[in-house]
Amino acid sequence: MRILHLLKSNKYSGAENVVLTIMDVCSDMDMVYASPDGSIREVVESRGHEFYPLNRPTIREVKKAIRELHPDVIHAHDFTMASTAAWAAGDIPVVAHLHNNPPWLKKICPRSVVFAFALSRIRQVISVSKAVEDEYIFRGLMKNKNTVIGNIVDAEAVRQKAQEKSDCKPVDLVYLGRMLLPKNPLEFCKIVCEVKRLFPNITARMIGDGELMTQVKEYICSHELEDIIELVGFQSNPYPYLNAGKIMVMPSTWEGFGLAAVEGMCLGKPVVCSGVGGLNDIVDSTCGAKCSSMEEYAHAIIELLQDDVRYTSAAANAVLRSKRYVDMKKYADEIRKTYEVATER
Repeated sequence: MRILHLLKSNKYSGAENVVLTIMDVCSDMDMVYASPDGSIREVVESRGHEFYPLNRPTIREVKKAIRELHPDVIHAHDFTMASTAAWAAGDIPVVAHLHNNPPWLKKICPRSVVFAFALSRIRQVISVSKAVEDEYIFRGLMKNKNTVIGNIVDAEAVRQKAQEKSDCKPVDLVYLGRMLLPKNPLEFCKIVCEVKRLFPNITARMIGDGELMTQVKEYICSHELEDIIELVGFQSNPYPYLNAGKIMVMPSTWEGFGLAAVEGMCLGKPVVCSGVGGLNDIVDSTCGAKCSSMEEYAHAIIELLQDDVRYTSAAANAVLRSKRYVDMKKYADEIRKTYEVATER
């Protein structure tokens, strides 16, 4: 079976990581990664997978890819590419893989309506958490098509990569994610600023890049945090930088699954987060904290930093809870089953 994975981004991030994991665990299947060309090509090809460049993520370009690649199933990632694939695929089965639950899902708007029409042409839906379907205003259209398959982490690979040589220094708090609104990097800076008021020696690191980087730098400068928050930008291997931190902080405004949280937990990092989307199921009070205010973030972080018994317990429980998301064979079987159902319908 030949599978065509469609993505709209040309950079490596969470969804792209998930697709490459699928291609790794389903290595017995013929899979092609298609997206606009960019830095992602090097990552895909370094993992030993075939990359097909799209000039643009449009219906016309997807039709061209279909003519040249002859896929049996199109696995389209996120709402935009799922809608695009629905109108480009013809009779080829389309599987929509929804990696997040953006706020517009909850209301009638152009994007929610476009996806509603596309669902009539989509055979199967994979959502990374129950929250995706629950929050969609036209959720009835997903009924009997949607399967919740939480993301998976190759824990052993993460731990091995975390041991690679690096010159990063130990810090207290770590942010790992794109500098984009959903990940809420400015809130991370504000949390550090609040913790600093009560815990003057706090240190932090932000791993990632994106359109909010300029605003992040301006906030750090205006609040005299240059010696406290280290910006390391995008890292092809972020795990040594993550592993050198004590606590992972994820103040996301929305989060389909929360893959980075599981990666941090694999490394024994307690996670202090907003609890939105999939984070609600991943994190609990035994391995970190779910917070809804600046005061709660500061309290949870300072407690972990000052109470060695609490920190040791949370770190151990983080590793234990992460094991729910590391069964590679089960994940591969669930993906294959979705393809089979899509082709049978």
